[in-house]
Amino acid sequence: MQPPPVAAAHPSQSDTPAVNIRWALFLLCLFQLSAVVAQQSALEDTRYLATIELHTTAELYSVLVRAEQLLEQGLLLQSEPAAVTFVLHGAEVASLLRQNYKQNKETVDLAARLSALGVVRIQACETWMGGNLVVPEDLQPFVGTVNYGPGEVSKLLEEGYLYF
Repeated sequence: MQPPPVAAAHPSQSDTPAVNIRWALFLLCLFQLSAVVAQQSALEDTRYLATIELHTTAELYSVLVRAEQLLEQGLLLQSEPAAVTFVLHGAEVASLLRQNYKQNKETVDLAARLSALGVVRIQACETWMGGNLVVPEDLQPFVGTVNYGPGEVSKLLEEGYLYF
């Protein structure tokens, strides 16, 4: 005995509302996925330069807290190079000196944690350091140095960094 012949669906039968809805949902999901991928890519490519205008420990801490909040919200990523670069060239550098850890523990711990996570990169100006009798060994281990802070800021802006 032969199996009964299978009837092929007429082309117009595949245009049922249920099939159209499935296709629309599939395309909508595909579109949303591509938007998420594009947003993630944009986040990975964007680099920020932290601005410290008052040159105080409180201001430094405030900007670090903002970076931490954006990380928690998924708006900053752990990356290499870090999403946010700090170029410190004022009195705020003193808050990151080893001998001042006890007075600035909260700020130093937050900066160290965000540095370790690849969210921030912190650099101190060697010119400022020289004028204030600070040597690199006085800095916390996660703090790097640059020759001239304002020059480094200009260079980063030319490279496309945005103010944070």
